[in-house]
Amino acid sequence: MKSIYIKIIASSLLILCISSCTKEISVDVPHEPQTIIFGSISNETAPVSIRIQQSVPLQDSSTSKPVNDASVSLYAKDTSGNTNLVTNDFVIDQGVYTSAQSISTTIGYSYWIEVRLNDGTLFKSKEELLKPVVPITNAKIKNLDILEIEFSDPGNDTNFYKFTVALFNEGQLISSNTSQSNDVVFNGKESASVEVDLFRLQDDEDIEIIYNEIRITFCNINFSSYQFYLNQSLQLEANDSESSGDPSQLFATPPVNLFGNIMNSNSNKVVLGNFTVNAISALNQPSSN
Repeated sequence: MKSIYIKIIASSLLILCISSCTKEISVDVPHEPQTIIFGSISNETAPVSIRIQQSVPLQDSSTSKPVNDASVSLYAKDTSGNTNLVTNDFVIDQGVYTSAQSISTTIGYSYWIEVRLNDGTLFKSKEELLKPVVPITNAKIKNLDILEIEFSDPGNDTNFYKFTVALFNEGQLISSNTSQSNDVVFNGKESASVEVDLFRLQDDEDIEIIYNEIRITFCNINFSSYQFYLNQSLQLEANDSESSGDPSQLFATPPVNLFGNIMNSNSNKVVLGNFTVNAISALNQPSSN
């Protein structure tokens, strides 16, 4: 009986010690809004769209809020180094700034944007060169699920590519995936190629995707944008592995900061987002899938 009382007293003391060592920690961390800017321009004559948002506190139900009171300017620099304003006339809709007119670009020119917030903060993207278009010469499926995209890689430059493969069924988008590649392995080869695993485009591995058209967008881009999209892909892959409960995630690439080529001119800090200059080659082809 005595031993029972001793155990009860010991248990009570243990609970008392644990409760007395417990301290409530506040997670109310002050939120500092971050401006997020995304946009692109290409060799195709079309309106230019730029999305400007600000981050919100964790407890907010939305992921970001649109910025509708900024001023946006698009600039170009020609091969002689002369700078000119392309346009500062943009239509604003929920944080999306779309140029009022279609924009024609010139291969060999450099392009960038400047965004000024209502409080005077100025953001400027890196001047990126509109490189020559690298045409897709052929695209074929081999080994059932591997799409091979063929092209001739220019030998007088280090090239960086971003390519998107989208699957359609009767005109409706079913799935898409964006990948990146540099030309270290095939620099200057006339018969260069990159491969895309179409099986990875399936959200559910148990359900086969039915599609009758493949649309390929192949972009020759600058290194800074290539690095941004590469980091973005690595982050997405890490998130997919984590959500699937894959144990190998313990050894996967840690989260990366998705800072692109846009800088806050007031603080000289790179911010979230990117303005990409794309030299686009596109190919649409039917599929027997």
